[in-house]
Amino acid sequence: MRSMFDEERVTNAEAQLASYFAKYEPAMAKLGKALRAKLHDRLPGLFELVYVYDTQDALVISYSPTENGYEGLCSIALYPRCVKLFFGQGALLSKSDPNRLLQGRGKTVRHVVLNSVAEFDRAEIEALMAAALKLAKVRLDASAKGSVIIKAAAQKQRAARRKQRDRASTRRTAKARR
Repeated sequence: MRSMFDEERVTNAEAQLASYFAKYEPAMAKLGKALRAKLHDRLPGLFELVYVYDTQDALVISYSPTENGYEGLCSIALYPRCVKLFFGQGALLSKSDPNRLLQGRGKTVRHVVLNSVAEFDRAEIEALMAAALKLAKVRLDASAKGSVIIKAAAQKQRAARRKQRDRASTRRTAKARR
């Protein structure tokens, strides 16, 4: 049973997410929202973890069975000029990618650039999604209620703490040199 507090938190998270989308050109925001809806339907019950990377002008929504982004199955990243679909274990999906759609050179993560919603519906993308689900051993439950979790504030707090530590470290180093 959902409490009033839970409903308010969901509404606030959705409003905050809408404000992040609003920072993009209308066509790019529309594409990002449509892809989010597709992923939400394709991955029922998973958490949607929202990150904002100001230095890259990126809005990232990770789909995870837990509240931890690093356990995410996949994510969409909205940039000013494109949207990318990232696979958390993309490097292991090469056998499921005969058309070599996956891009990137990281140890684990790979991505596909999506220029339209229709591209998400391609059989090759569905094959990658199915392979990623199988690899992650995630069972989807259409009756489960995932939720939107805004991690952007936590990111900013971590960055502020890191900046504060760096300043303190610099001051200590400067004192030691005197």
